Amino acid sequence: MNEFEKRKQAINRHLAGENVSKIVQSLGKSRQWFYNWLDRYRTSNGQVDWYLDQSKAPKTKPSKISASMEAKVLEARKYLEQQRMAQTGAIAISYELRRQGIEPPPVWTINRIIARHGLNKIEPRRKSKVAYPELFIHTHQMDLVGPRWIKGDGRFYSVNMMDICSRSCYVEPIRTKASVEIAQCIADFWASHGLPDALQMDNELAFRGSNRYPRSFGVVVRFALALGVAPVFIPVKEPWRNQFVEQFNHTYDKRFLRVHSFKDFDQLKRGSREFRDFHNASHRYSVLNQKTPNQKHREYGPYTYYDHSIDLEQKIPLEEGSIYFIRFIRSDCKLHLPTESFTVHNSLKYSYVVAEISVENHCLLLQQNNEVVQTIEYTMPVDW
Repeated sequence: MNEFEKRKQAINRHLAGENVSKIVQSLGKSRQWFYNWLDRYRTSNGQVDWYLDQSKAPKTKPSKISASMEAKVLEARKYLEQQRMAQTGAIAISYELRRQGIEPPPVWTINRIIARHGLNKIEPRRKSKVAYPELFIHTHQMDLVGPRWIKGDGRFYSVNMMDICSRSCYVEPIRTKASVEIAQCIADFWASHGLPDALQMDNELAFRGSNRYPRSFGVVVRFALALGVAPVFIPVKEPWRNQFVEQFNHTYDKRFLRVHSFKDFDQLKRGSREFRDFHNASHRYSVLNQKTPNQKHREYGPYTYYDHSIDLEQKIPLEEGSIYFIRFIRSDCKLHLPTESFTVHNSLKYSYVVAEISVENHCLLLQQNNEVVQTIEYTMPVDW
């Protein structure tokens, strides 16, 4: 007997005069369960499908972007492409629309418009026959190095970040993997370097939040969403998807950590900042036409800088935006997120998909080649 049949049988037996205690005992259910479905039956106004589950999604959803606004977004993107070395990502488009006196849509909506028109693609860098999705051009990659130890002064980690457009890096040692400490490092980088369209990282627990409250997300994700930056989590056990910051980690380890000894944590912090500043001012990349990260960074702009307006010690509201997980679907047709799994369409087997969690719509959108293939209900404890 399935769940639907149990609900119908419980009400039919009650209407026939059977005792409630005997009904719930025989069905292995609680009295609260019985009275919930009795109330549903009484308020169904004679509907024959009263025993079916009802959607928990919000009753109202944001209206679809207008055609005129979509055209303005595309016009702004085209204008930026014609400007020498200008950024063309969602935040840059938002800035340009404001400069024109137009109130822009949210940055995640701009990102969807860009993707829908195939304007987010860049030259492929992989030889793999399995297509890997490209979501955002202006992305900061982040990784956590450690734990490492200072002799006589204990353990430390290092928050390493890199802007993949300019190759500008950020390095900051921290004592613990506390999310607030990591978020403070992100805030410092964005205050001095400007906001990206996306923050890409691996599935480190300190980045995404909590296993105990899997859908609430932590301060790193909430902080990014509050600033209109899209959190992107790469596939599990595929660190090469963060290749730029991983390559920098190797340089940081080989040319700094292994060749210096530190008497204490403060000396390590000073040295790390000196290494960061030297890298950004002196390291020349062939992909940047032999320019340094600082030189390349100055060619882009204008930037939107973080103004330290958010108190990271207080809970940051989770209200809107999108969180992205890139996953490879294997033969079992399962989408594996950090704490739960979902069955997906057979057509997605043996391919990478983008799982977009839409906070305001309480849904999980599965995308392949920038098209939504499947939608799954995904309720979240939002702070409206």
